[in-house]
Amino acid sequence: MKKQSLKKLNSSLTNWVIRLHQIGYTDDFLPLKSGEVQCAQNGENFAIKDLRVSLIDCSYDMLTGSYQYIHTIDTQVGYRGLLITNGILGLSS
Repeated sequence: MKKQSLKKLNSSLTNWVIRLHQIGYTDDFLPLKSGEVQCAQNGENFAIKDLRVSLIDCSYDMLTGSYQYIHTIDTQVGYRGLLITNGILGLSS
């Protein structure tokens, strides 16, 4: 019973990732403490102020026990991807 409820509660997050990948948001970004994000695929860092960042949704993640915020990121050089974190990018420390 517990596995079924975990699967159901995390399905919203999974569905968003699948849909966003299908429309071209295929890179993965990681937040850095210096007001930057890093592309996981190539290690390149980008200043948040130079990006187009959109907050897409917020879902409760049973695996981490916290809310996870899904952002899309578009860079000036054409990278498009996702950043999933437990705070709103640019507002969280």
